[in-house]
Amino acid sequence: MKNSNFVPFTKVDLQDGFWRDRYELNKQVSINNVRIRFEESGRFDAMRFNFLQNGRKPHIFFDSDVAKWMEAVAYLIAKDPDSMRGHEALCEELIDCMERAQRPDGYLNSTFQQIHPEKIFRDRGLHELYCAGHLIEAAVAYHKATGRDRFLKMMERYCDCIERAFITEKTASFTTPGHEEIELALFKLYRHTGNGKYKRMAEHFLSMRGKDPSESEIPYHNPYGAQDDVDIYHLKDANGHSVRALYLYSGIADMALENGDTILYSNLEQVFEDITERKMYVTGGVGSTRAYEGFTVPYDLPNHTAYTESCCAIAMMLFASRMRRIEKKAKYGHLMERVLYNAMLSSTSLDGKAFFYENPLEISLPEYNREVAATSERRERLPITQRVEVFSCSCCPPNINRFFGELGSYLCVEDEDGVCVEQYVSSDIKTAYGTIRIREQYAIDGKAVLASDGYTAKKLSLRIPEWSRCVIATLNGKEIDLDVNNSYETVAVDSAFTLELDFHIAPRFVAANPSVRANAGRVALCYGPVVYCLEKSDNGDHLNRIEVAIDALDDVTYDLDFHKLYSISLPAYRTADSQSLYFNAAESNLEPITAKFIPYFSFANRGESDMLVWVRRH
Repeated sequence: MKNSNFVPFTKVDLQDGFWRDRYELNKQVSINNVRIRFEESGRFDAMRFNFLQNGRKPHIFFDSDVAKWMEAVAYLIAKDPDSMRGHEALCEELIDCMERAQRPDGYLNSTFQQIHPEKIFRDRGLHELYCAGHLIEAAVAYHKATGRDRFLKMMERYCDCIERAFITEKTASFTTPGHEEIELALFKLYRHTGNGKYKRMAEHFLSMRGKDPSESEIPYHNPYGAQDDVDIYHLKDANGHSVRALYLYSGIADMALENGDTILYSNLEQVFEDITERKMYVTGGVGSTRAYEGFTVPYDLPNHTAYTESCCAIAMMLFASRMRRIEKKAKYGHLMERVLYNAMLSSTSLDGKAFFYENPLEISLPEYNREVAATSERRERLPITQRVEVFSCSCCPPNINRFFGELGSYLCVEDEDGVCVEQYVSSDIKTAYGTIRIREQYAIDGKAVLASDGYTAKKLSLRIPEWSRCVIATLNGKEIDLDVNNSYETVAVDSAFTLELDFHIAPRFVAANPSVRANAGRVALCYGPVVYCLEKSDNGDHLNRIEVAIDALDDVTYDLDFHKLYSISLPAYRTADSQSLYFNAAESNLEPITAKFIPYFSFANRGESDMLVWVRRH
C-alpha cells in the first residue's frame, strides 16, 4: 500500500475559470448567507449558550452546523485572511462562549448542557459524538489557519472526557456513535497533534462497530440502517444511511492507511464497487430512498424520489479521496470528477444563496399533491422543487461551505515518484517537486495545458478521463503518444515543460444497466464530465413524451449560456396529444422538435419547472 498525499489547498491557488468562480461564489456569497440564516434560526445562539434567555429550543445537532461553518471560515482565513475578518470575529466570540460553558470534566454540547443534562452519553441516536467530531475538525482547521490554540485545547479536553466515558471508565450507555463522524475527526486530530491517543480512540469506535448486540437496533430498528449488520472486517456491501455509511467507510480508510491494513482496504474496495456499480446515480449521487436517507438494494435507482442528499456528495468525495491515497487507481478520480461536476454542484443555486438537501433526477410538477383525497400529511413525500436558504435540518449548507473552502485539496497527488494530476482545474499548485500550472476550459473544450518552470521529478502522471476516447498530447511542441485505454499515463518531462492535452470532448448518450428499471428504454446526455437534463422552461410541458435518437448527436448545436458551460440542442420527437385514454399504437403521432439540454447542476434556477435527466430513446 503506497501512502500518497493530495497537495493541500493551502498550496493551491485557483486561477480564472469555472471552479475559481464557484470558489469565489462560496467565499463572497454563500458563507455570508449561511451566517445570516444561522443567526435567524438560533444556531449561533446554541454556541452562545443563551437559548433559555431567548426562549428557543435547540436542535440536537445545531453544534455540528455551527462547527462546519467555522471550519469553512478557517479554510478561507488560511487563503485570504483579510476578507474573513468579520467572520473570524464571530468565530472568536463563539469560542469565548464555548470556553466559558465547557464543563470542568471537558464535556461540551449546547443542547445537553442547557436542556437535557440527564441524557449526556445516554442515547446513541442523539448525535453527541457527531457534534463532537465536527467541533474537533473545526478546531484543527482554526488552529492551522490562525495559530491560536484555545479552540484546539478545548477539544482536546473534550476528547479526554469522551475517552473516559467510552473507553477507560465506560460510563456511557452505548458503545459507538449512532451517526459516524468522530472517527474522521480523531484521525485528523491525531495527524495534527501527533498524539497517538486520538488514533487509538478512532480505532476503538471503528473496531467496536457491529459488535455490541445491545446497539444493533438503533436508530432505525434495523442493524443495516445503523451500519451494525457486520463489523468492519466483514464489510462487503454499502448499507444504511448513506452519509453515515460513507463517513464510516472514510474512517475505515483512514485506519487502513495508517496501519497498512490490506484486509480493510480490500473490504472497502468491495464496498466502493457495490456503490459505483450498483447503487449510484449517473450524477454521482447516492441514497435511493427518503425512508432512512439511504442505500437500498442493487439497481434500485428511482429518479423522481431520488434522495441523493447533498452531504452524500461530500461524503463520496471524502471516501474516494482516501481510497486514492491508499492506492493509485483511476476509478477514484473518475468518481470524484463525476461528483464534482454534478451531484456536488447541483446542491447550490447559481446565485450561491440557496441549497438543495435532496437532489432528484426528475421533477414532474403534476405528481405533487396529486392525491387530492388524502390529507396533506399522508400524501407522497417528494423532493422540494426549489432550493431554500436554510432547512430545519441544515447540515448541507455549511458542509458545502467547508467543501468549497478546501476545494484545492482534491486536485493533485504527490508521492515518491512525482506528481499525479487527478482533476483538471485551472490553478497554480505548489508541489514538493515544484509549481505546476494548469489552465483549462475542460468542461467546454475538453482541453488542458500543464506547465512548469522548475519541476524536479522526472515523470508526471495523468489521469485519463473515463469519458475520453481519444487523447492528443503535445509536449513542448512535439506530439507524443498517450494510450486512452490506460487509466493513467506517465509522461517523461524536463524541469521546464509545457504539456497540452486534448481529450476530444463530445456529447454522448449513456444507458443504464438494464436491471435499473427506472431507466429502461431511456438514455442520458453527457458532455465530458457533465450530465445534462431537460427543463420545462426550455422544452414545454410533458418532458416524459420527448424521445431522442442516438444519431441526433450528429446535429447538435451549442450555446455558451449556462454558468459558462454549454447548453446543447438537438433534434428530437414529442408524442402528440390524444383524445383517447387508450388507442391503437399505430395511430400515435410523433412531432419533430428541438430539445434543449442544460447542465444538470443548473436546474431549478428559473422558477419551478419539470426536469428530466433520463429521456426516452427513439
